[in-house]
Amino acid sequence: MNKDKKMKKYFFIIIITVIFITSAAFLFSGCKVSGNVSTSDSDFTLNDLEGNPVSLSGFKGKIVVLNFWATWCPPCIAEIPDFVKVFNDFKDKDVQFIGVSNEDISTLKSFAADYDINYPILIDDKNIMTIWGIRAIPTTFVFDRDGQIVFKNVGMMTGEQIRNVIENIL
Repeated sequence: MNKDKKMKKYFFIIIITVIFITSAAFLFSGCKVSGNVSTSDSDFTLNDLEGNPVSLSGFKGKIVVLNFWATWCPPCIAEIPDFVKVFNDFKDKDVQFIGVSNEDISTLKSFAADYDINYPILIDDKNIMTIWGIRAIPTTFVFDRDGQIVFKNVGMMTGEQIRNVIENIL
């Protein structure tokens, strides 16, 4: 086999491998996770936009949707209106949304006002994203009423997707 044919074959194998890995990552990005991690194992306390301390464990007894995001992230921006709507639909059923971002308070306050975010936005000034192993945003966790993580999604979620996750827990 000549050198050009070997290079083409090598390139083809690399492309197929990349496609396979990307497809696998996409398929498994929104998946049910084991209930062996709980809020007590990975609890944190961060300040909200008004400077009040908020602890993740303080929401035990509620279904919690924990979303790591940023104002500069297009998929994060796209999912916010759906999150606000779904939160409004479920807040009377003990469902709590929480947003966590490591941006400065003035940027977050302005964004929250512009997008009518009515659930707590917490300022990650303690590297919680790193501690939790967040490598891509948005990343969303859903906890059941016992504080167990029952769902994790890396990437944007639609309102229908998050609504289905919540309804399956209710």
